[in-house]
Amino acid sequence: MIWVISLSYCLTFVSGLKNADRLPFFHGHVFENSPTASKVNGLSIPATRVNAQRWCPEPGTRLKLYGNGSGDFRVCSHHTRGLLFLKTSRILDREERSEYTLSIGLCCLTCLSADHVVVRVASVKVDVLDMNDHAPTFRTADLTLTLDEATPLRSVVHTLQAHDADSGRNAELTYFSVPKNGRFYVVPKTGEVLLLDSILEHPSAAITFYAFAKDHGWPSRVSKGVEVTVTPRPWCSLTSGQTGELGSLGRAGRMHRALLDSGHMVLLNVSEDASIGSVIISLSPSRFQSASYELVYPETGVSPVSVGEESGDVVIARRLDRETEPVVEITVKIQDKQGTS
Repeated sequence: MIWVISLSYCLTFVSGLKNADRLPFFHGHVFENSPTASKVNGLSIPATRVNAQRWCPEPGTRLKLYGNGSGDFRVCSHHTRGLLFLKTSRILDREERSEYTLSIGLCCLTCLSADHVVVRVASVKVDVLDMNDHAPTFRTADLTLTLDEATPLRSVVHTLQAHDADSGRNAELTYFSVPKNGRFYVVPKTGEVLLLDSILEHPSAAITFYAFAKDHGWPSRVSKGVEVTVTPRPWCSLTSGQTGELGSLGRAGRMHRALLDSGHMVLLNVSEDASIGSVIISLSPSRFQSASYELVYPETGVSPVSVGEESGDVVIARRLDRETEPVVEITVKIQDKQGTS
């Protein structure tokens, strides 16, 4: 009976040591890729908060970390200032692990195993902060786009998307393109590729430029370039006055816009989602050095498009609706300012 009572008393006493007080909490941080033995910043534990003599009256106490990842740090002490702090045991990678939650245990005489820990004296959290050690990346090294030549200006033809394995500001991206070609513009914040100028009758088979992503870290890092190739797709057919011949001519019957005259009809396909103010086509016959343009039919107030008197730009003037107006026919008079029309 005496043995049973003594054993119960000892078990109660040990349990009381481990859970008697509320654990103080300490928080610090260390930058990833810091060399081994780097100090955890912002984490200083006064030795008085540990109160080692309370738990281990005999000299020879040690502090030991335990918890998931405890081997990545070690406890150190500053005897002059009476402070405890942590140092790294290896180089840390935030992408591998971004935070640690550990406990500091007090050992009497020796700490050969976790069983020798008498009591937990503190709880600590360590954040692994990001260094800008990753450059943005795109999924592909090249991108091919095919656009109708009559695609409305200011249309978003593609949205670039890069990935950065860093975090925070280091992962904020800005997009840009080179060389500046005048036809396409990459919106820095969104990566949207906008069509700024007409690609009608582009002299080469394709338009090529390179797109990049740049992060906001220090020092900033730039991705490898993505080769963007835009191929214009023919959009119109011309016939000699008969709309019924358009279907048979198809793309093979496409002719140079400089050959336009009173006997030709131009067929355009325009999306009903095209925004007001979008330029559908620019009429500029090469045989006129200087020309003026006039919308003959329908009247300006009725037509869904307008024609620039000096520029010859055919511009969407109101919303298009395929259900109520699937086909719109207009007549434009082109006058040579030298006297020939």
